[in-house]
Amino acid sequence: MDHGYQIALRPLCEVLQSEQVDPANVTRLRESIVRAGHWLEPIIVERSRGIVMDGNHRFTAALQLGLKRVPCIQLDYGDPRVCVRHWRTGQAFEVAQIFSTIARGEIFPYKTTRHAFDPALPVVAIPLQRLYLGA
Repeated sequence: MDHGYQIALRPLCEVLQSEQVDPANVTRLRESIVRAGHWLEPIIVERSRGIVMDGNHRFTAALQLGLKRVPCIQLDYGDPRVCVRHWRTGQAFEVAQIFSTIARGEIFPYKTTRHAFDPALPVVAIPLQRLYLGA
């Protein structure tokens, strides 16, 4: 099935965390990635700046694992497949606020934004060894 998403191995240094994470979740995720020996769920990033749309826990796990690259799906906020809302209220989230917050060198509190993607995102199986290597 063609979902229209392309997977790119983006250098981890070109990905920007956008929200705080739950350290216990990161630990569980990191251990499950190591157990699987494969990276299964791409991180969704904003194409031009590399801001994490979905996958801050995966990003943090990748940092802890010392990976050089991570599987990403690179999208734009103008893409009709992307919808971003406030996590708690479900109201539309002002995208400009995401860019301005990251540009100031800040990140949002845990569970501030909720990104939805339609169609659903694919699962991949990229061997971890490939991700430890540089570009």
